Amino acid sequence: MSQHASRVAPSTAWLPGGAPWEPRRWVFRLVVGLVYGFLLVAPLIVIYHSFSPTVVLRFPPDGFTLRWYESFFAQPRLVAGVWNSLVVATVSTAVAVGLGVPAAYGLVRSDLPGRGVLMAFLLSPLNLPGLILALGILMFVARLVQPLVDVTLVGGRAPLMAAHLIVTLPWVVRTVAASLETVDTAPEDAARGLGATPLQTFWLVTLPAIRPGVVAGAIFAFIVSFGNFALSLFFSSGEVVTLPVAIFEYVDQFQDPTVAAVSSVVIVATTLVVLVADRLGARTRRAAAGVAGRREPPA
Repeated sequence: MSQHASRVAPSTAWLPGGAPWEPRRWVFRLVVGLVYGFLLVAPLIVIYHSFSPTVVLRFPPDGFTLRWYESFFAQPRLVAGVWNSLVVATVSTAVAVGLGVPAAYGLVRSDLPGRGVLMAFLLSPLNLPGLILALGILMFVARLVQPLVDVTLVGGRAPLMAAHLIVTLPWVVRTVAASLETVDTAPEDAARGLGATPLQTFWLVTLPAIRPGVVAGAIFAFIVSFGNFALSLFFSSGEVVTLPVAIFEYVDQFQDPTVAAVSSVVIVATTLVVLVADRLGARTRRAAAGVAGRREPPA
């Protein structure tokens, strides 16, 4: 009997459906399921608490109520905080994308001396704790910039947007730079070889290729701006307040599930936005794959 024949083949268990039993795969799925479950526990508890008829969280629940959602919409400070957060996050994200995309393109595609230092400078806000960064920006503005101008730089919506731009720009630069480093440059060279201008090459070739990175950077920037507390606390005022600051003020005075209702609305809205963005991204990828398939020459 040969050496290969003398070897004992490993036994393989089979499930009732005919699929092989692979312990590693099932253990991996179990671990992934536990991780997802752990991450979902907190938002699910918040949503559950927002419908509780009592202030104290109980399980099983004593009933079902929408009074905390009514309390949320009856609080002008919280509603104004949602609106201000949406405006500040939208504007700061749009400006961050408008500045971050060309900045990342110039740093990655050009041979600019010291571009590594410039990239580290642009990404430096990501390396600092939020409270330290906000305090440093406030001291810089109050002591060095404010004496030079007659406009109040703390307490208005425009200064708050400018402060949020400091923390949103690095996310756009980081994700777009990563996309530029991994994307194939051959189509860009071909476009320039065919006579396209640098602007046409960027708009028609480069930008569609790095679109996932731009969208990801915009989503990160919006989330960071919308949920930022430290900068909003130092640069907001009695008239302009964002949602994190409004929640902080409300919790300091009241202890009821109204904040849970606010958080539930934000969680549901964020989930819907992510799902819509994912569907649009999948549709774009399918359309691009279809165009590429039609352009392939027949075998």
